[in-house]
Amino acid sequence: MDLLAGVPAIDLGGGAPDLGLPLTLGLVALGWLAGSFPSAIVVGRLVGIDPRTEGDGNPGSANVWKLAGPAAGTAVFALDLAKVVLPGIAGWLAGGFWGAWCAAIGAVLGAMWPLVPGVPGGRGVNAGAGAAIVLHPPAAAIAIGLFAATWLVARRRVVAVAVGFAAYPIGAAVLSVRSLDDAWLLAGIGLLYLVLVARYAATARRTRPAPDPDGSPPGT
Repeated sequence: MDLLAGVPAIDLGGGAPDLGLPLTLGLVALGWLAGSFPSAIVVGRLVGIDPRTEGDGNPGSANVWKLAGPAAGTAVFALDLAKVVLPGIAGWLAGGFWGAWCAAIGAVLGAMWPLVPGVPGGRGVNAGAGAAIVLHPPAAAIAIGLFAATWLVARRRVVAVAVGFAAYPIGAAVLSVRSLDDAWLLAGIGLLYLVLVARYAATARRTRPAPDPDGSPPGT
């Protein structure tokens, strides 16, 4: 990081985690509970669809968008972000960066493996975006901007998601990492990425293939 020695760093307090076991478990549990809220199923019932059995079978914003239109899909996307961002903010207040990380990763896990009986989890991409916003807002802004630009140009959701997700850790590293102690921040982000990639691969095999036409929504 010598090349960045003269560049001001954004300090998020992401050094080695030191929260204590009770607070760590409590924040993960809070996030998991919030992340379990079945956004797509609730919105689907309001508009008369069931994303679990219609479209590609994935209970996410993209499937709801294709089945019920932009308003319903956007509503799911907003709820998916909120159920990660809100517990993440609570985590920041309770324990700084690592408090936010515990609550955010708990919410991502809740979105993937909900506590609600009979509700299948989604791929976690929207929840991952919410975690990105909570953990490093400036890097998230860069990633979202590149995601939007790629989607508008290429009109391919998968490509846009890949660009946005790749840009986020790079942005976080450039903006905040100046020492080995700062690298803990990237370690936390890296663990979140491993969970997201593993879940995406598993659900991609589970759900039915569906076309990705021009105008497909931003989100999954």
